[in-house]
Amino acid sequence: MYHAFSFYNGELGFYIRSIGHFDYAPGEMGRRKTVDFGEIFWCISGSGYFHDHEGKTHILQPNWVWYYPPGSTHIFGAASEHFHYRWLTIDGPLAAHLFAGFNIAPGMTFAGLCPEEYFERIASAISDPSRMPDMLCNAVSILSKINSGTGKNVTSGGSIAAAARALIDQHFRDAKLNVEYIADKLGRHRVSVARDFKLMYGISISSYIQSCRYQEAFYLIRETKLPLAEIPARCGFSSINYLSRVIRTTTGITPGELRRSGK
Repeated sequence: MYHAFSFYNGELGFYIRSIGHFDYAPGEMGRRKTVDFGEIFWCISGSGYFHDHEGKTHILQPNWVWYYPPGSTHIFGAASEHFHYRWLTIDGPLAAHLFAGFNIAPGMTFAGLCPEEYFERIASAISDPSRMPDMLCNAVSILSKINSGTGKNVTSGGSIAAAARALIDQHFRDAKLNVEYIADKLGRHRVSVARDFKLMYGISISSYIQSCRYQEAFYLIRETKLPLAEIPARCGFSSINYLSRVIRTTTGITPGELRRSGK
């Protein structure tokens, strides 16, 4: 894990101030501070908690971004066994306008997988002030990713369907995951979440959850040596009997036969 600062002292209206890559342990928190630059936090794994300007706590999960605009008080920390994230700060008199230009609102936004290559490019150049234009190009790519088709601020009426899919992709291995759980996490009614998901992806939430679990089980059966009896609990199925029925219905053979066919 690392953090690095730029030595830029030019006259651009906005510039890269610093960049980092951290993995917080349980109980660790960032130093409480009020700053005059904008900062984004892109969660890669685990989860973190963030306080907004009203003091409300929000949980940041993988594929989500938190944005603190210039003038904000930063209060955040690990909310799970670990909190792995990348962060980027942009300073200068026009920094806030840059974020606003990409329609990135303060708070939490679903943005998809972190484009780590852009962060790495900035990190490799940050010690050389002459490379600030190159760094800004990569920063613009990061901000564009946040404001891509799925990058909508949830508290501003953004894509609930995309947010639901992100939760499923992260938690489908939990046998308790269902529409009610997802709706509760998103603060929406289950009917509206299910409707929006079906409209956007052409498949029901329950079918998508089942598909994620099946693909994981198929991989574990074919590509690992895990005992078959342990696989259901690792991919969200309630029992080996239920998983066997799903595998037989889909492939026409048992999990044991499926494993042997992959040898």
